[in-house]
Amino acid sequence: MEELNEEPRFIEPNPHSPNFPPSASIRFRFGSRSIQATGSASDFDHPHSLFWIVSRAGGAWLQNRFPEWFLPERIVLKSQKNHWEDEFDQEVAAYDKLHRLQGISIPRLHGLIEYNHTRALILSDVGGFSLGTPEGAVLDKQDLDPLLCHALTSLTELGVCHDDTKLDNFLLVSDEGKDKVMIVDLESADFGLSEEDLAWTSKTKTNWLMRQYQNHLDCMEYDGVLLPKRPLRM
Repeated sequence: MEELNEEPRFIEPNPHSPNFPPSASIRFRFGSRSIQATGSASDFDHPHSLFWIVSRAGGAWLQNRFPEWFLPERIVLKSQKNHWEDEFDQEVAAYDKLHRLQGISIPRLHGLIEYNHTRALILSDVGGFSLGTPEGAVLDKQDLDPLLCHALTSLTELGVCHDDTKLDNFLLVSDEGKDKVMIVDLESADFGLSEEDLAWTSKTKTNWLMRQYQNHLDCMEYDGVLLPKRPLRM
């Protein structure tokens, strides 16, 4: 990984993230390309940063050899947390093992860079809202349950268990007008379970998340921030 010497222009510090401010104009090196982007923190629960690439270029013949020229307009830079070297390595391994699911059930990993003397992942921005927010909690339980089960099962079928099952790591996303759940934050992915345990795990983790979802709905209703439910988009 090659680091660009030019320092980013920080607008204000962010106490939640030592690497990315809430608003910044940055430049970083990715392969053969120097990339300029502007953006801000993704959200409170995931303080890694969402950026909009200022300029794009490319041609079909370059795509396989130079992927840095084919980044989408919106990307997420997720930096390694302090003293989380093993977890960062685990997340990279998870994206490699789940390569077939990138852009389907998990974000797409475009590459690794070094930024501010720290390793970082360049991930696609999947959009949507986490289930832990009012905007992400707009489906009835019976509609959300199969979406969660499908997302978790897609991982376990490839031998990976998502071991940080909280609502913040599951996003309700619209894909070509249809609802689905995308999974983020794979630092705690587990590769060591048997096939039988993996099948059991996807079901139990779906049930656990659905209990969290019900408690979340109850809390939001009590606080007066619960949004109206809408039909499942199929």
